[in-house]
Amino acid sequence: MSKIDNLRKPKWVLVTGGSHGIGRALSLECVKQGLGVAIVALPNEDLRHMEEELAGIPGAAYLTLGLNLVGEGAIAKILDWLSEASLKPTYLINNAGFGRGGLFENTTWGEYRTMMQLNNQVMVELTYALLPILKETQGGVLNMSSVEATLPLPYKTVYTGTKAFVYNYSLALREEFRYYDISVSVLCPGPVITNEDGLKRVKAMGTLAKIAVTMPEDLAPEAINGMLNGKAVIRPGFLVKLMAFLGKLFPRPIKLRLLEKIFSKYREEDVAVAEPVE
Repeated sequence: MSKIDNLRKPKWVLVTGGSHGIGRALSLECVKQGLGVAIVALPNEDLRHMEEELAGIPGAAYLTLGLNLVGEGAIAKILDWLSEASLKPTYLINNAGFGRGGLFENTTWGEYRTMMQLNNQVMVELTYALLPILKETQGGVLNMSSVEATLPLPYKTVYTGTKAFVYNYSLALREEFRYYDISVSVLCPGPVITNEDGLKRVKAMGTLAKIAVTMPEDLAPEAINGMLNGKAVIRPGFLVKLMAFLGKLFPRPIKLRLLEKIFSKYREEDVAVAEPVE
């Protein structure tokens, strides 16, 4: 679905996973700031609701594509879609991803494989494929990591590993892409509530988790402004900045043992607990 009558929009943003949670909030913030949004997300109710929401915003310019990003030939389909619309994005937001929490062995290998594909492989492949366009439009890339990227978390081993990859990859790529006048930013939010299940898990983790969590729409303005201003690392909210600072003060062995104690509630789960899809 599309609404691109207003071709005077100077800049477009391609957002993966842009129909739900943080991705939805980032997409709406882009529209609020006068940008056109090209959203790629799973073809489900969330995407249909997003289309209805965007259609109700006066002057909004948008395109949507329902697509499973880990499906065969997904990146090529995105390029064809953009070409058919004669659209060259100035910005790319690699937001799509998901996580699992629980004992390492309680998540199936298939889930882990898909998590690594979506959180890492799709992000790298899409950036690689769009690089010729980004060189031409000289905009930027915003990659979704987490405050947990620098806090290896027991019981969220693979998820935090994927986010550590995003963090280091983004900062390294930033140095390469500056020669092309392309900025690369990495977004490191804390716990974000995107659905009722997420709210229940936060309540189960106790007072600290309740204080640390935020809503997607609260972090979106700082995230998009950081991307537009070419900021390297975006940690939205005071508590996230404080968590990152405090994490540097403790020696790694003490920090890991403390984190194990905090997240040991996951040992009580018989099955893996899904984290919100971003």
